[in-house]
Amino acid sequence: MADDAADRDAPGAPDTEPGRGPDVGGLSDRVRRAVSAGFEAASRSKEDIMRVATGEIRSWLERLDLSNELQKALTKMVVEVKTEIRFRPTEDGKIVPEAANDVKIRPSGAK
Repeated sequence: MADDAADRDAPGAPDTEPGRGPDVGGLSDRVRRAVSAGFEAASRSKEDIMRVATGEIRSWLERLDLSNELQKALTKMVVEVKTEIRFRPTEDGKIVPEAANDVKIRPSGAK
């Protein structure tokens, strides 16, 4: 019996465990389990990182006063709107409006 255990652990010996057959596809069961465990750990790490990042972003958004920040940004701007409306007669005698507009946004100190 001791010789059987030594033969199993010897280099080049088939990797078999009780109830299992020889290697399938060239990978031992131990290697497959190790790779699987590595993928599971990476997946858990990714989920942990996403959970922490989501919590931080949520916390930042809750502290952010968006309406106040927009108000600050808008008070530092000048919005200039120029509109021209012309009324033109058509061939059938009706009057049709034609509109042209121009919008400029600039900082409040600039001309």
